Amino acid sequence: MRTSARRLGGWLTLPFFLIPHPSSLIPEASAATAAEHYMSYCALCHLPGIHGAPRVGDQADWTQRLRAGLSMIYRNAIEGMPNTAMLPLGSAPLPAAEVKAIVDHMLAATALPSAALQEAARYDKLGITDRDFIRRDANYDGFITRDELAADPVLLKSLARFDGDGDGRLGEAEYLKAEAALASERAAVQVDDSTLEIAVRSALAKVKGVDFQYTKVEVRAGVVAIIGIVGHASVAVQAQDAVKRIPGVKKIDNRLVSGDQIGWD
Repeated sequence: MRTSARRLGGWLTLPFFLIPHPSSLIPEASAATAAEHYMSYCALCHLPGIHGAPRVGDQADWTQRLRAGLSMIYRNAIEGMPNTAMLPLGSAPLPAAEVKAIVDHMLAATALPSAALQEAARYDKLGITDRDFIRRDANYDGFITRDELAADPVLLKSLARFDGDGDGRLGEAEYLKAEAALASERAAVQVDDSTLEIAVRSALAKVKGVDFQYTKVEVRAGVVAIIGIVGHASVAVQAQDAVKRIPGVKKIDNRLVSGDQIGWD
């Protein structure tokens, strides 16, 4: 298989790894409006809602994404989103302020209910920034509870150990401390690479959406690289979760990408 350019609605799209990184460009303020910038740089994906991008006008999708706060929406647009087609600054040669203005334009065009915006503002006030914490905070109350750790038995078993204030849940600081400690303890275990690769493959085999026909696992000195194509970016996240508690793993290099990032002949 090989990557190729694709033509969609008169636009020529390139494989994601051929698109210049914004850091190689010099963002300059532009006289164009946010609406014009949207049409130039964002509409290709956000107007039809392809490549996993939230479609402008889809209130349900944007409402769900806004649960993590408006600041996270801005951050995704400016920094990009790992394992997705959303590159930093959306691959637009624009300063961050103008990218935020594009986001504001898309939200305004979607005409979200005031309740969704109020919920976003509420979560923003919590000041939580860690992506994994937010992902695990299923009810967006600013804490991770036992129920929200049901799929992570290792951390669940250690909850009391890292629950500094004894309230039966983890705040962001407690969660980050727990993740750092568990990662350090995991890395301290000595396991040879061949045995570790077997364990990693066994864990990934349980992740729905990981197909070893399109996924390669490499282990060198305890560093695990997962390379390949999955159907959706969420599968890449699940793969990370499946591997990160395996004793002996020193570091995880997750290079899984969603298949809609690449055109196949």
